[in-house]
Amino acid sequence: MKKLGIIGGLGPMATAYFMRRIIEMTDAATDQDNIEMVIYNSPSIPDRTGYILDNTKESPLPKIIDLANRLELQDVDYIAIPCITAHYFHQQIAKSVDVPVSNGIREAADYLSEHGIKKVGIMATDGTVSTRLFDSVFMDYGIQCVYPDGEYQKLVMSIIYDEVKAGKPVSMKEFELVKNQLLASGAEVVILGCTELSIAKRDNHIEGVLDIIDVLARDCVMKCAKLRPEYKELIKEGK
Repeated sequence: MKKLGIIGGLGPMATAYFMRRIIEMTDAATDQDNIEMVIYNSPSIPDRTGYILDNTKESPLPKIIDLANRLELQDVDYIAIPCITAHYFHQQIAKSVDVPVSNGIREAADYLSEHGIKKVGIMATDGTVSTRLFDSVFMDYGIQCVYPDGEYQKLVMSIIYDEVKAGKPVSMKEFELVKNQLLASGAEVVILGCTELSIAKRDNHIEGVLDIIDVLARDCVMKCAKLRPEYKELIKEGK
């Protein structure tokens, strides 16, 4: 059994849900069959989108690298960061340690490619959208990304920051407006490309989406333990 290190707190609710999904996906019959995890829940890490959109603000990278180094000293075999906007720094983080660091965006691309999906809608933070994090990887797989129009992107940011990060229920009416706009733009699947958006799927039945927390959790389980067969497929049918 391998040991998993998690750089969390970005945000805290997403980190808690990520741990839950890892446990749910692990094919474990006893406590001892589960993955040992070392988790740093560090909400003091500066906001990733804030820094990406305005480099005069404090960078989150030094704190993230510090935590990655601490996890390496604790002999973890794999490191995961349940924050997709933080994947903007993935190359620098991965170079700072000798331990492999999960790349949720590339894992999503692998999964979509295996399923023949060629066009996806992206719901994510302004930081992820502005840097085209998904496009930079998906283009290598021949997968096209479409994004919400301006006003719809504002709804996405409101769901992330004003609702999930603020501990409030997700407005599913607004969520469905954005999702339907992306599907109308030709997306075959909508990616919940921010781990805060995973909370909407946790609390509601949503079809036609690929949850990035599920992608990350599935990758971690496959790298560190054994995956339950029912989690081989991650997209619920329907739109």
